[in-house]
Amino acid sequence: MKGRNTYYFRESIILLLKTKWVGPYLLLPPMLAFMVYAESYLSAHGITGIFTLEQRTVLAIWNGSLLLTLIAGIKSCMFFSGMWESSWFRNSLALPVNRSSGFWGPYLAVLSVVSVIFILTTGAVVAALPEPGRFNIFQIIAESYIPVVWAVSMGAFLGILTTGIAGSMFFTTLLLLGFLTGLPIARLPEWIYAVIPPVGRIMTLGLQYPQGLIQAGILILHSTAVLILSRFLYSIGLKRK
Repeated sequence: MKGRNTYYFRESIILLLKTKWVGPYLLLPPMLAFMVYAESYLSAHGITGIFTLEQRTVLAIWNGSLLLTLIAGIKSCMFFSGMWESSWFRNSLALPVNRSSGFWGPYLAVLSVVSVIFILTTGAVVAALPEPGRFNIFQIIAESYIPVVWAVSMGAFLGILTTGIAGSMFFTTLLLLGFLTGLPIARLPEWIYAVIPPVGRIMTLGLQYPQGLIQAGILILHSTAVLILSRFLYSIGLKRK
């Protein structure tokens, strides 16, 4: 792409690489690696023996995914809200740059940074395991990445719709509701998942076919819908500037 199309992407990356934004993400890999190693050590010495290696692997990867989803959603709400409402962004619209890149540039920048942190986090978990599990670990990794993408998309939507703090509170509540859908006590009609993201259901049904695939597809639709709506609201906002 030409420089004028990557202007907002490059500027967003510079902002995201500052300590206040990337700092919390960098704590995830070492924390999860220590947790997985400690659990494996305790299990090997007979202190905890109720989980198989496969169960511990799935649990560790999903723990990392949920923590990253929470942080990414909150940080995305704060970042997008602060950026699109800033005087710098409003003034930049007068520059000879592609206005639509003002949406896609920051979005792709946040998604890129979060994706790198996801790879580091998952890599730390896998490296901490004593041996590979006898199941498709790549399937679990792919499924656990979907909530992370959903968090960034939801952060972009809430960043346009409301303030960073209000968006963060709403996102946290929505993520909690989505997690509760996977608990055995949750007996909800299927149509409710058009509103509540089935994050918990992907965790519990991820390795089952076709239930896991269906839940993953629903969350992908959630992400796509809020991303399209975010882009639409962004276009409306441009006309008012």
